[in-house]
Amino acid sequence: MKAEQKVMPDAQSLIEAATEQFVASARSAIAKRGVFHVALAGGSTPKGLYQKLATSPYVEQIDWSRVHLFFGDERCVLPSHEDSNFKMAREAMIDHVPVPQENVHRMPTEEGVAPEVAIRYGRTLADTLDGAPLDLVLLGLGPDGHIASLFPDTDALEVTDKMVTSLYVEKFESWRATMTYPTINAARQVIVFIGGEAKAAIVKDITTDAVQGLPVQRLAPQGEYYWYMDKAAAGQ
Repeated sequence: MKAEQKVMPDAQSLIEAATEQFVASARSAIAKRGVFHVALAGGSTPKGLYQKLATSPYVEQIDWSRVHLFFGDERCVLPSHEDSNFKMAREAMIDHVPVPQENVHRMPTEEGVAPEVAIRYGRTLADTLDGAPLDLVLLGLGPDGHIASLFPDTDALEVTDKMVTSLYVEKFESWRATMTYPTINAARQVIVFIGGEAKAAIVKDITTDAVQGLPVQRLAPQGEYYWYMDKAAAGQ
């Protein structure tokens, strides 16, 4: 399934458009089902989105008591570590919006053992969602075409019987836990954020089919699927 591409003039416009989309998705889910389940991403563009959500008028437009926050992937570091996606999201948004702390479902990375982190988080997802899909999954795009922590040439790409899996990323020398394709693809809405000139080459490769089989190209969302880009990323 091809993504609907939304190209904004600059980084600020990209963040504003993404914020409006997030608010609309949250309000729609809460109106229809009484709850909004969203998986957050790491990265600079998502960080800008989180910071914007914590400001007026956006923060007042969401009933945060009905929002459940998950994480699409995480490095196996302490939640206070500078590389933690949770730490970034907490400082950018979670500490500044009235979301109940019991609705913030971070990966238990203090366990220190990636397979155990993945097992426990898979249980958390299954118990909280109770068979329902996520309403929204936010993803970044790496220069090698990875999304979440689904990296090229890793076993995690082939996992279909778990909601969350673990992997060791050789080039970063780090253990990770990540949502799998079935979890991401089942979501009602998937948004990939692509910002900056540094992403222009990979966007060109993907959209012209110059390369095949990259993790982002293997996405097959069953619901709405968007790419939010700025002109710099879409420049080629």
